Amino acid sequence: MLCLVLAVASGRVVLDSAGFEADDVTVGYQRHAIRNAGVVWVDDVRPEPVEKAASPNVEIDLSRRGPAPIDAKQCGQFIEPLCNMLPSAIAQQVAGDSFEEEPPWSVAFRPEIDRPHRLWYPSGAVHVARYALDTEKPFNGRRSQKIEIGVAHARAGISQDGFYTQAGVGYRLSLNMRGSGDVRVFAALHGDGGTIAGPVELGAPGADWKKAAVALKAMRTCNNGTLTIEAEGPGTLWLDRVYFIGDDAVLGLWRPDLVAALKALNPGIVRFGGSTIEEFNWQDCIGSWDRRAPYPVAPWGGLEANFAGPEELVQLCRHIGAEPLLCVRWSGRTPDQVAAEVEYYNGAADTPMGRRRAANGHPEPYGVKYWQIGNEVGGDEYNESLAAFARAMKAADPSIKLITSFGRPDLRKFGGGLIDYTSKHDYGCDNLRGLRESYDALRGELRGLPGGPVRLAVTEWNTTGGDWGLGRNALLTLGNALSCARYHNLIQRYADVVEIANRSNLCDSFCSGVIQTGPGWLYLAPTYYVQQLYSRAAGSSPLEPRDASGVEWPMQAPDISAALSADGRTLRIYAVNSTLRPIEVTFRLTGTTGGVKTGTVYVVRDRDRAPTAEVQNTRDDPQRITTTTRPAEPRGAAFRYTFEPLSVTLLELELEN
Repeated sequence: MLCLVLAVASGRVVLDSAGFEADDVTVGYQRHAIRNAGVVWVDDVRPEPVEKAASPNVEIDLSRRGPAPIDAKQCGQFIEPLCNMLPSAIAQQVAGDSFEEEPPWSVAFRPEIDRPHRLWYPSGAVHVARYALDTEKPFNGRRSQKIEIGVAHARAGISQDGFYTQAGVGYRLSLNMRGSGDVRVFAALHGDGGTIAGPVELGAPGADWKKAAVALKAMRTCNNGTLTIEAEGPGTLWLDRVYFIGDDAVLGLWRPDLVAALKALNPGIVRFGGSTIEEFNWQDCIGSWDRRAPYPVAPWGGLEANFAGPEELVQLCRHIGAEPLLCVRWSGRTPDQVAAEVEYYNGAADTPMGRRRAANGHPEPYGVKYWQIGNEVGGDEYNESLAAFARAMKAADPSIKLITSFGRPDLRKFGGGLIDYTSKHDYGCDNLRGLRESYDALRGELRGLPGGPVRLAVTEWNTTGGDWGLGRNALLTLGNALSCARYHNLIQRYADVVEIANRSNLCDSFCSGVIQTGPGWLYLAPTYYVQQLYSRAAGSSPLEPRDASGVEWPMQAPDISAALSADGRTLRIYAVNSTLRPIEVTFRLTGTTGGVKTGTVYVVRDRDRAPTAEVQNTRDDPQRITTTTRPAEPRGAAFRYTFEPLSVTLLELELEN
């Protein structure tokens, strides 16, 4: 084996074949090998032979189980009103559905195409029509689309491109309209040189706003169809709140391919929160979609169309079998106002807010268990108010579990013994040393608190929460998946501290989403497959693998975590090899009279085995990085296994009785 020796001004640096410092081969991936800005002078560069590193020897004592099992909520997900995140998850396809003026986004990945350019444009006999965005008597929001046609029998209207359809699927077009004169309204969907559905007549509008809805059945599949809504004159037509949703939408709203992917991910909990929450009015996001006005998204910019709100997320969570976690607004709110939100979701149908929920079509309480008080707020005012908020919320439903905001207060002094979880956000999750130190400190702090044991909810985490611009694309890479896998290894070790961990974010979100969607297509990021593997450990007890080499974790390569199922029959060994070389590990199982009798190997890696972690899935190559499976070869209580370069491996081993 050769290593590269660099003589630098400050001394001598040895790099192994992966390009890392030889004593630090698994911290992050290649991009992170050089940590600090500055200037380095290099001289006397030469290769030198070194002895091959000894095979790691790892002992796993099956009798030494951790104090708490790994909770399914460690594999939680997170969704928030941020740019195109919610629109990317739902089956509603109309852009600019309420004809509002949209403020600019304040963050960007690729500014040229971040915002889908799917504008309404005039169509038909436009030369005899006049168009305006009318602020007088809009149905929804502040503006409606006005079209005046001065010639009898002439048809003019508006069109929008970018609709995808599946042959044989019905699509519901819904809009609100009013008019004057002798006008009739028609709609059609066309593309690829022909008609996809329609045309159909929606009737004649009256002087007052009324809802019109029509079913359009797609005659063929198309990924860039055009929706046209036209009026036949003479007269004036006003349009507002237009939406177009396929009959295959889950719960009447969500993209079926996204829901299938989310369910297969098996998240224990999904959080609705984020920075927008602190300027968010949840009561504007319940009830009829027609009456929900779009709202500005602060601080991210843009306008949220307001189809998918916290209630829709709760319904989605119930559909896939995950727990919802709702973050409530603290800024400018009183305890009674927040308690009313709890009552809306959990109160009986004869309570004031329960009656409102029932009137919105859901008489049965949702039973939302997990609630976070504020998003990324703290300080003296927050700390002093926490007990009052907790008392009011638990008065509305004593069974709920409460989580503090980011910036945890001193729980011995604040919270009145009613807080169940403290919270933090782990952006920079590849700082394993720092996180280990913080979790060690938390272990001590959370013991013996008033009101019973308190656990940690990491309600947002990723390798970065910022890094806007093209650099953000690193979140879609195999390298990011390796870093996230190591974080899962960390929180498995601290299962007695970390019960909840919501990765940021679920979809889109300028590369951080594990699910990436577009018109008619979807692909999964490498981190999706990693989290899918770690979800298999839910309910298992963490074990403590011991590396006989004496190398301190997190310097060990590969990074290994292990867990034993509650019945003691299944051993799961997770290994993250962030280096460019295969690593053979010798395992010895103790604390058992038997050993491995059979099992399965799951590996997340690059199909093409490129010697870099900068590879990723794309729309054109959606499964370059995915999970492969094969039968496990290890048998008995002592065995060897070679872990592939740049991979995350799960050895799921069935043990002898």
